[in-house]
Amino acid sequence: MSSTEAPTLETIEYEVADGVATIALNRPDKRNAINMQLHKDLAAALKLVTRDSSVRALVITGRGKGFCAGQDLTEFMMAKADGSFRVDEHVRNTFNKTIMTLRGMQIPVIAAINGFAAGAGWSLALAADIRFASEDAQFTQAFSKIGLVPDTGSTWFLPELIGTSRTLELAFTGDVIDATKALDWGLVNFVTSPDELQARAREYAVRLAAMPTLALGITKRAVYRATTSTLEDALEYEAQIQQRAARSDDHVEGVTAFLEKREPAFTGR
Repeated sequence: MSSTEAPTLETIEYEVADGVATIALNRPDKRNAINMQLHKDLAAALKLVTRDSSVRALVITGRGKGFCAGQDLTEFMMAKADGSFRVDEHVRNTFNKTIMTLRGMQIPVIAAINGFAAGAGWSLALAADIRFASEDAQFTQAFSKIGLVPDTGSTWFLPELIGTSRTLELAFTGDVIDATKALDWGLVNFVTSPDELQARAREYAVRLAAMPTLALGITKRAVYRATTSTLEDALEYEAQIQQRAARSDDHVEGVTAFLEKREPAFTGR
């Protein structure tokens, strides 16, 4: 376990082992729908991850039969009954901050999607770098079913992964797609049996945590940056970050281990 002691988290299970932090949404009776307490707990857990130097990969998953059903609509409608509540401020201060924190992390983020992922819950999974889904996983944008529009990054993530037409198909209809179609469309990287999901995702995370995570973090930043760059800009940025990587301890260790014909012991520095 990490030396960083976790605060009391009412709606999340948090642990660190073998360089991997696991954040498990823990409102199984609500299919892990996100209420304000879960927002607060998730923000606190992500802060723990960013402050713990022993954490070199992160797995996000859900407890029970669902990954995340998105916004808790019961709490949402109660909040809307208060005339001072603004949906835009709520989205900016909660969902948007979470997505930006995940995408800004300099470690690999893996989603282990068990069961249902809807609306903002699906976007939470899309914000991960690598996605594992159980064979019984289901995905839906859902927003149109209740007269809302996609948020939490859906209008950015989905076109990047599957293009405009398929994005609009999912956003317009709110249709549910299964894990097989998600894999076929490139929305997830791996599909496993429900019984193997957590172990497979964690095994993958442990593998990445043992790699030169400084280089992985820089690579992550470069790949996401390239989506809004020209080729010329991307080439220049690659030159800059290669200089940084070439000065790292991990680079020296990697080359030394190669010449000595042994496995490298990377430290992420």
